[in-house]
Amino acid sequence: MSFSFENIPRDYEELPVPVYILKGHTTGAKDGLIAAISDKFSTQYFEVVDGYFKAYLHLSKGYNSIKLKHVEGAWDANGYAAPKAGGKVYGETSMRLNCAPFEGEGTFKTPKVHLCVLLGKDSKGTFDSPRETAAYQGNGLDTAVRKLRVAGRLMQAFTLDEMAKNGLGKRCFQFVEESGLSSVSSQEEKARVQRNQIKIHVIRSSHTVAEIRDMQYAQQNKNAKDAGKLFEFALEALKSAGGDFSDDSTAHTPALAAVLILDAHWSKQKNTLLGHAALGGGTDRIKLAIFGSHGLHSWPMDWESVHRSFTDCSRLSTDEVANDCGECSSRWECLCVTLGAFLHEIGHSLGCPHEENGVMLRDYVTMDRKFVSREMYCIRTGRGQWGPVRTADEPGWNRLDAVRFLFHPAFSLSRDFGDLDFKPRLCLANQGMKIGSGVDAGPNFVAVDRDTLDVQSETGIYLVECHVGEWSRLHYEYLPKFYSGIGPQKSIRLNFSLIQKQLAPQWRNKPLHLEVLTLGCGQASVDNLGQFLVDHSSAVKISGNRLAKKGTLYGLNGGNPVSAVFPAGKAIRQIRVSHGMALDGFDVFFSDNSAVRFGNSKSHYSDFFLDQDEILVGVAIHSGAWVDGIQFITSKKTSPLYGGNGGSLHKFMIPNGASLLGFYGTMGSWCNQIGVLYG
Repeated sequence: MSFSFENIPRDYEELPVPVYILKGHTTGAKDGLIAAISDKFSTQYFEVVDGYFKAYLHLSKGYNSIKLKHVEGAWDANGYAAPKAGGKVYGETSMRLNCAPFEGEGTFKTPKVHLCVLLGKDSKGTFDSPRETAAYQGNGLDTAVRKLRVAGRLMQAFTLDEMAKNGLGKRCFQFVEESGLSSVSSQEEKARVQRNQIKIHVIRSSHTVAEIRDMQYAQQNKNAKDAGKLFEFALEALKSAGGDFSDDSTAHTPALAAVLILDAHWSKQKNTLLGHAALGGGTDRIKLAIFGSHGLHSWPMDWESVHRSFTDCSRLSTDEVANDCGECSSRWECLCVTLGAFLHEIGHSLGCPHEENGVMLRDYVTMDRKFVSREMYCIRTGRGQWGPVRTADEPGWNRLDAVRFLFHPAFSLSRDFGDLDFKPRLCLANQGMKIGSGVDAGPNFVAVDRDTLDVQSETGIYLVECHVGEWSRLHYEYLPKFYSGIGPQKSIRLNFSLIQKQLAPQWRNKPLHLEVLTLGCGQASVDNLGQFLVDHSSAVKISGNRLAKKGTLYGLNGGNPVSAVFPAGKAIRQIRVSHGMALDGFDVFFSDNSAVRFGNSKSHYSDFFLDQDEILVGVAIHSGAWVDGIQFITSKKTSPLYGGNGGSLHKFMIPNGASLLGFYGTMGSWCNQIGVLYG
């Protein structure tokens, strides 16, 4: 009689969150229960199906000594573990798991997610629930807080398991926590155990329940006038709450927040779910995910009821609660859909787009499979009860999500800081959530020829996605060296013909969208790579019968086309830049006192001088809707910033073997767009 494990942590591994899904096999019997007897948590039970089990262990900070016993028993009619009194013990084993949340390194502090409940200013603090469920669980604010604490741990367990499965370490985002009387376990609550647990921020909106439930703001109302309004309400409420969400606190480091709207309500009369929106994203101050409370009634209230909740086949009626997307006909299915969708929105707030599969599509409808070894009858699919549910059957995060998480500061581990390519100091400002001023995260694109693209980034490129149609069909990842990668790259060369060969045949010779991600939250794209290479590698004729290539055009607004072509063979001695808080234009003076002008000349200007042996090798552009400011990079130095520092910073360095031949762009009242001519 023995145990074997798929994923038991190594002795030296530290778990960043107090939950872990241990998967294993026991030869003692094909059924029964696994009892997890811990020195730091109440005894937990897990089902054995054909000798296979999944133990979603709740831990405490520090070393947790855990004894696993395979005992005789089953689940009672109420869905709780019922070990047989005096029953057989088929086998046992012991282990130690080390929970050591990473708080930061030096001045770097790990960003954490604030888990919040949002109520209308006149809300009674209740949520939709079947009458029978509300009778024994309650459906008030206290119940909501308890359920959210458990839900947060389930999200962490799910994500931690996925990062490890992807070979990217025992990583997970952390929630903001607080110490108090434990509510995560009914046994601990009775014993009045003190525990660190997830802090739930209870935030009041300045809007009434009626406003929150306005039909015109209901996301599932196809005729809604403003289906994103609840996102605005949540942002407003967070800012008004102050503290970590105040303007002062978020000026340099954005806050992370996940908000459950408690006043969501199913209106059978209107056949619409009101006060609900599933959205994730945010601003440069607050990264936010929001979701409604309409499925909260199905979520477990404590750790002892997790198994019950994921196996409860009780039918739900739209006379009482919403059937979200027609996939919530039973309690366990409702739990998967609503908890999984909330996790999906948190994924958006952490930088993940929709993907071809995984949580960022809708694979979370089978979220139960991550936690239980047997799936119950599913109304959605009509599939009967089956098991064992193995790792291969589980839903998960897409590989591209996992790579994004690896490079997100909220997923940092202590080992990361020994690799300066992976965690360069210039990316650690503002806890890695916002790139420091004067740093170009890029990426910047240079077309070498019709088949070759150079991609540059001052901080390092870590992911390149090649999209054909809606999804990425091929990608290149630059993992840290301690994960057998080559590390983020400051410059890479992509060959269009090689990409075509590496794509599956059905995706070749179709428009290819390139998405490139860099350290420091940098991201840029090329809409049609083949056409981009043609357009940007094709030379245009300039004065003196010379040929020049056009670099990337920075700035978004149109205007009147302008250009400034440098005369051949003349050295630059001075640049006079006209600017206020935006770039108006500049005059370039040469060694023979001749000059060319780009844009407008104004009375407010600054002069930049070059030595006789000094040449221009690049420019740094601050741009958004227009060109805010410019810096000139020479073979010896970088000029001051002329203009403002709004928008994003972009650096364009002249490729080796080429020279700066001039500038092109568009002008309005000031400079709208600017790009480099080189050859």
